Amino acid sequence: MKTLQLDLVTPRERVYRGVVRSVAVPAWKGEMGVLPGHAPYLSLLVPGRVTARTAARQTEHGPRVLTFNITGGCVEVLPDRVTILADSATQV
Repeated sequence: MKTLQLDLVTPRERVYRGVVRSVAVPAWKGEMGVLPGHAPYLSLLVPGRVTARTAARQTEHGPRVLTFNITGGCVEVLPDRVTILADSATQV
């Protein structure tokens, strides 16, 4: 199973760092999904929800899903890594 390293940081703290199977972010042109091997990409983010399916222990209902509310920022996507620099972020 291919995975991505996800880093979600704000100016004040690292909110999350871990290995995930997929990430969805609120890009300025609409929601964008990212899977391992995605082409390099930079985008501004708008206020909304970031969701990530973890590569860690699965529940009986499938992969564990993490959800964060962000107030904007930017995202850098590489084939094996997603870095989100958010203005602010809280885990839901």
